[in-house]
Amino acid sequence: MAELKACVEALGFDGVSTYIASGNVLFDSRKRDAAKLESELERAIEGTFQLPVRVIVLDRTAYGRVVAAVPKQWVGDAGLRANVAFVHRSTNAMEVVAALQPDPAVETVKATDGAILWATRRDQVNRSVMRKLIAGAAYRDLTVRNLNTTLKLKDLLAG
Repeated sequence: MAELKACVEALGFDGVSTYIASGNVLFDSRKRDAAKLESELERAIEGTFQLPVRVIVLDRTAYGRVVAAVPKQWVGDAGLRANVAFVHRSTNAMEVVAALQPDPAVETVKATDGAILWATRRDQVNRSVMRKLIAGAAYRDLTVRNLNTTLKLKDLLAG
């Protein structure tokens, strides 16, 4: 993560920090075009690490909207495994969710602007339709964070 931080700092961004070893990078930029930022970061990461990856950039407002869409009852429910799959702008979250056909007795899956939210009963994780998502083509265009990480990143963005 220190090398990823240095890679992003080399692009001239301010206030660069990382959170846990899963590719979360927080930074400040005067640039507002998220698509251009994603392309710039993808090129830099590939050039530095010889690793082609999809980058998803959300500003504080967009990130806050995703977190606000998470059902409040999911937070702190030990019986659920709750996750947020942030989707690349080229992917339609509603289309992806519609194709999954989740069983409501097992899990809740919903699309929101920029993300797919899902919570699976811990005793039913092996029946989750999200396994189908992970095996499919759409998976390369999203990045998944558990709910605790998602909430911590929101706190970090709030400063």
